[in-house]
Amino acid sequence: MDLSFLEQLLGATVEEEEGYRNIWVVAIAWEPRLRPCDLQVIGKARNLADSLGAYVNVLLVGDNASEDLARELIAYGADATFWGAGYPTGRSLMDFFNRHKPEILLFADAAGGRKMAPRLAQRLKCALVTHATDLSINAEERSLVVATPIYHGAAYRVVECKANPQIATVQSGVFPTPEYDGWRSGDVEEVELEWKPQPPLTPMPAPEYYISLEKADIIIAGGRGLRGAGWQLIEELAAAVAKRLPHKAIALAGSRGAVDEGWIGREHMVDLTGHTVAPALYVAVGIRGTFQHFGATEQARCIVAINHNPDAPIFKHADYGIVGEVEEVIPALIEVLGS
Repeated sequence: MDLSFLEQLLGATVEEEEGYRNIWVVAIAWEPRLRPCDLQVIGKARNLADSLGAYVNVLLVGDNASEDLARELIAYGADATFWGAGYPTGRSLMDFFNRHKPEILLFADAAGGRKMAPRLAQRLKCALVTHATDLSINAEERSLVVATPIYHGAAYRVVECKANPQIATVQSGVFPTPEYDGWRSGDVEEVELEWKPQPPLTPMPAPEYYISLEKADIIIAGGRGLRGAGWQLIEELAAAVAKRLPHKAIALAGSRGAVDEGWIGREHMVDLTGHTVAPALYVAVGIRGTFQHFGATEQARCIVAINHNPDAPIFKHADYGIVGEVEEVIPALIEVLGS
């Protein structure tokens, strides 16, 4: 019986002679511009690579991947970029990294990467650490040390990767976006992978009441529990509140989950790594209520939570709670506000 996979998962010694080298980042071009979360991972990869004496290589995929975006990645810290317009199949992605043998492989813990990373780890038969909030290097072992939150962010677990490739997903906003350096040079290469059709992510256009969260009297925030289709309801609720209370400053916001899904920009994220807010009224719709989210909203004068899960942690911190499906609750609230 072949038990080699157990050796990998339980911590085989990292050996340079195996041919694994360099740090790779997988970036995804949902739109014709680079995502901040990918740039943040590349910036951290640059720091790690410098400590290892390694290179930073980036694989850029997605419907809007292009040579121009690939060259832009060089300016943000990559030494070489490989790009292809489309979404690679699991097998072609596995074959690509089996050829290039990354020592460390990083993904942004956001739409696309959140699904791609575990599927690739399974095909490569290696371990994966998710939701990283800090990364460092054990120089003696050339191993990746990853900190991840547990107990809804109340504590952190530190994991040291021992088998190559060492794979992790990194939460957005935990590392700064690197500075653009137009003088940097590097190799750019288009790659031929096996592509599969995948619908692109289309963020909702920003209405006029997307104002600064610090200036808002009332904040209406949505989370991943909205499941995409509900985001329009959030905007309709904000419009109804603005019409009913024209003298109040109304703002829309999102949890980390909503930002990662692309429904709202990171400048409107309520989280300890985003905005800490203190409005007179905070309405949380479809937000589970992690420690990071609660910490960013605890100064709100009144919190109203709407969630289909009666056991959601948000209810422990809310002044008022409504248990129900947002597709039913929000239209009812809009009707009341309009009466």
